[in-house]
Amino acid sequence: MVPERLSAFDLGGEVFSEDFPLVAFTAPAGADFVGIGIKALLKQGQEESWWHYEVGCGTDEWWNA
Repeated sequence: MVPERLSAFDLGGEVFSEDFPLVAFTAPAGADFVGIGIKALLKQGQEESWWHYEVGCGTDEWWNA
């Protein structure tokens, strides 16, 4: 479900396992973090209890979006 919701952003990633549905994504250079972009969707999904997210490594573009 999570990969499908984020598929429009052309993210690379993988699912840990079916029993432990941890998903790790890599955002490409120039990804849309602002507006209706990745960051907004991640926040919306967390607010609606679809998922929890953490940023393992963020660029200035991410933190400033």
